[in-house]
Amino acid sequence: MKIASPPLLLGFSALIERLPPFGPQTRAACLALGAVLLWATWPALATVASPAPPFLIFGLASAIGFAVSFGLSAIQGQSASFLSTPPRTLAVVTIGLLTNNILYLLAMPRIGPAEANVISYLWPVLLVAIMARLRKERLGQIRMLGIATAFVGAVFAIGPAFDRGFDGGGILLAFFSGLSFAVYAAIRSYGREMHDVIGPSMGLLAISALGFHTIFEPSASLTLTQWLAIAGIGIAPLTLSNALWDRAVRTGYMAMISGIAYLTPLASLALLALLGVGTVSVGVVAGAVLVVAGALAASGFLPRRKGHG
Repeated sequence: MKIASPPLLLGFSALIERLPPFGPQTRAACLALGAVLLWATWPALATVASPAPPFLIFGLASAIGFAVSFGLSAIQGQSASFLSTPPRTLAVVTIGLLTNNILYLLAMPRIGPAEANVISYLWPVLLVAIMARLRKERLGQIRMLGIATAFVGAVFAIGPAFDRGFDGGGILLAFFSGLSFAVYAAIRSYGREMHDVIGPSMGLLAISALGFHTIFEPSASLTLTQWLAIAGIGIAPLTLSNALWDRAVRTGYMAMISGIAYLTPLASLALLALLGVGTVSVGVVAGAVLVVAGALAASGFLPRRKGHG
């Protein structure tokens, strides 16, 4: 039984479906990797969109993601299913993504973006632990070691220094940002909807974020370049990436895709370096090696003793 993908995913989904010789595990890895590559564009696009207020950026990007998703669904004759998304599902997606992003945005100015990113990226470890608890499964030592290694690699790559001081409140905000996404992903792993649920949820996300902007942020005028960057955020790292990830978490290969998720900050740094905003240091290279090794171990591709991993 196939899940109807949003039109923007049709080409990618068709490519994934052509990988039957490699089995469902490889298709799950492709979905997760696709989400990672799209997520990685967020910092670069956000840099271009700055100095617009963060909630304004998030709200407008969500509105654009909703409009594009609905428009393309209508063209494909799927508008009825788009609008028939169960309210409970809309609430789960909206609360999960909004909480994750708001807590991260609140943590960044207190402890710095690199520090907030590292702490928030505890979520793959938390996700695997939550799923193991829910399914009453025993996690293999190799897979747990792999996920921990990937996290250490992310720390090496980003190199948090806490230049803004050790702020316990900021650290907690970043941690709960990651925890909220782990809980959200765990809940969505049980989703059985036969159509895209991310696009419809973008509408509620837009209303919520723009409401926060109205209450907490000053008004701002945007340049054409900022509008283009915000449009890119709405389509790529916000809507399309989360749609791919939503499919990935429903494949059941949670340890593997959690390990792959650690490639996101590395890919983000690489893209920023290409744009001249970031630098690729020895620490980044070392971190990349650890992340790849950890992701392989978490995936179950590495040899392991019987009864482990």
